[in-house]
Amino acid sequence: MPMDAPSSADLDEKYWRELREKSAFAGITLDESISFADFALYGDRIAGRQMDMYRRVGGRPFGEASILDIGCGVGRLLKPFSMHFARAVGVDMNERILDAARDYIGDRVNVELVKNDGRTVPFPDNSFDYVFCGGVLQHVPDIDVIMGYFREGLRVLKPGGVLNYSVMVWMKSRKGGIEGDRVGAKIVASDLEALLNDTGHLLTAIFSDPQDPNPHFQIMLRKSAPFAAALRSIKRRISPFEITPSSVTPMKVRTGTFEDLPSYTKLRAQWASGKRKPVTFFSRPD
Repeated sequence: MPMDAPSSADLDEKYWRELREKSAFAGITLDESISFADFALYGDRIAGRQMDMYRRVGGRPFGEASILDIGCGVGRLLKPFSMHFARAVGVDMNERILDAARDYIGDRVNVELVKNDGRTVPFPDNSFDYVFCGGVLQHVPDIDVIMGYFREGLRVLKPGGVLNYSVMVWMKSRKGGIEGDRVGAKIVASDLEALLNDTGHLLTAIFSDPQDPNPHFQIMLRKSAPFAAALRSIKRRISPFEITPSSVTPMKVRTGTFEDLPSYTKLRAQWASGKRKPVTFFSRPD
């Protein structure tokens, strides 16, 4: 990790400082006008889309499985996840957010909420069947922290488990912090290629909503068993794995989840603008 990389305290201060003045819900949605009912229904729908992705790539039946939500926030997706998975665990680096999550999730007995340090996940290797991280990495201004979360997610997955991370792919700077303080560092295909070539794990899918004005990729990885991963890593030294635009599958991720929600006016305006930021994921690192 570079010596000048931001500490977890720096990240907490820079990216969640508005929570001192605003509600936890406003900090998550970035729009204080969103109603509680619309917030909850949107979360239910987005969680359903994420589970559709898991179904498409295959994995352990949800009713027998555990899921880890990294950067769970107030539990907008963790709560609906808990209604389908046997065990649902959320981690977040902000204690005030976790307090709000405890209130939001209520008395669901299959949910755990744990504070982490903003860089690592406080669980042993091979702990979860599924790992999810959404709406988080786009706020992290250090690419090493972002890729560290990929490695951590793979570490705590059981062999055969599936990771689903959402990343924004229109970023312009490897240092982040442009076009607003909450913009994170640009991630590119070669970052993910290096990770997979080194670890021997598998890319199962990349899903992207072609109507999203702020393009996201949903990156789905499967953890290989140790022997298979080691063998694949050796082979990739000779023939490295590459990710191309043809690796991306179009899918409605957010489209169709908010249009009928009265308080989601800002999101509807973004979609109606017809403007879409260019994808920078396949460019070379700065």
